[in-house]
Amino acid sequence: MSFVPIVCGKKDWDKEYEQSAQYNSLYCPNCHNYNVRPVKRREFIAIWFIPVFPFFVGKQLVCPVCNWRQDFKNDEQLQKVVKEQSNIRQGKVGA
Repeated sequence: MSFVPIVCGKKDWDKEYEQSAQYNSLYCPNCHNYNVRPVKRREFIAIWFIPVFPFFVGKQLVCPVCNWRQDFKNDEQLQKVVKEQSNIRQGKVGA
């Protein structure tokens, strides 16, 4: 009888969401940098390094400095984040 180990893991793919000037410098609440960008993210369970079962497919805001992430569902939520951050930069907090 032979023993064959099964290697399981997780594989992630990030794809740029949309390149636009308004998305280039979003604020990260964790590390306080202006490097957050939107991505389309896919996460899979992998067996022997082959992605088999997807367990997350969605859109996220990602900070490449500290790896902070936050989900967003549609363009309206992303536009709301951009508008809030532009109001904060202009000193219109709560507007």
